[in-house]
Amino acid sequence: MRRLALLLLASSLAWSAPLMAHDAEATNKAVARSFFEDVLDTGKLEDYAKSHAPDFVAHAEGRLASLEEDMNAAREQRKAMPDMRVKVNQVVAEGDLVSVYWTASGTNTAAGWGIPATGKSVKVSGMTLFRFERGLIQEEWSVFDQYSIMKQLGLLPAKAKD
Repeated sequence: MRRLALLLLASSLAWSAPLMAHDAEATNKAVARSFFEDVLDTGKLEDYAKSHAPDFVAHAEGRLASLEEDMNAAREQRKAMPDMRVKVNQVVAEGDLVSVYWTASGTNTAAGWGIPATGKSVKVSGMTLFRFERGLIQEEWSVFDQYSIMKQLGLLPAKAKD
């Protein structure tokens, strides 16, 4: 009888583990999507930290950035492009990782984010990989084409003519 109870317990755990992992992945995807759509897209940066762990780390251009530094970067981006929109194109999850393929667009009407105001519009796609712990974003890696942004804003030197 004891063996049967152990066998039933083991089989129920084996069946429930994939379901729990799926639930966590779905929850993490929802948090990532909400961060992009409800915070970055709308400019409600006061809600930034709701989806992030207090000891969050962004892997940014060869250095580590804290939650406060990451939030400041978002403020600078929004300052430079007050009309910035961020569209989520695709969200994929596996285990504790969530990848978001996104497109951002806006008009650079003010100095900010290290660039002068140009009055020009920009559109760029990128990819962000989040690692989650306890339903919150713990780590982030983002890539996007900064060269394209600078080119669209007219901040690169003109090509020399032959």
